[in-house]
Amino acid sequence: MPAPIITTGGQPLAEVRLVLPYPPSANTYWRPARGRGLVPSDEATAYKASVTRAAMLARILPLVGPVRMAVTVFRPRKSGDLDNTLKVLNDALNEVAWLDDEQLVVIMAMREDDAAAPRVELHATAERHATREEADAHRRARAERAQKARATRNRNRAAKARAGGVRLSPSLRLPTRRDDE
Repeated sequence: MPAPIITTGGQPLAEVRLVLPYPPSANTYWRPARGRGLVPSDEATAYKASVTRAAMLARILPLVGPVRMAVTVFRPRKSGDLDNTLKVLNDALNEVAWLDDEQLVVIMAMREDDAAAPRVELHATAERHATREEADAHRRARAERAQKARATRNRNRAAKARAGGVRLSPSLRLPTRRDDE
């Protein structure tokens, strides 16, 4: 496991320790979807499910507050970028090890080679673990934001289709004629 993260103040911290499967490449993580932009690939969805399963088996609750993470990535062969691995890993750990990866304030990462057992060893600390109610509330708020974004995107697409595929900025629109009374 990565070395523990020492913080100032000597206060006991909540922690998450996990050994996870090696993530797919960031290059194969997203795929184009007609009319929806980029969506996670089947490989990415399967990886997220395996990370969630591992956290559930370890009875992990998400961390709350600023998160410090130490991770060692054991790759299967001498290729692949460490930063691409971290992006995929952090996305998979959202709502699992922490509520959102925007909480990460320190990331210490190492890369090793281990063809026999590729994996990721993670140690993360924060002030405390989220309660079930906090985690559920965060999940609901995230789903509501996503639904609102989808509705806005669909409204914009409909407006663009009505305009014949051409959108003018407000400053380029022709003035409308109004009859004065």
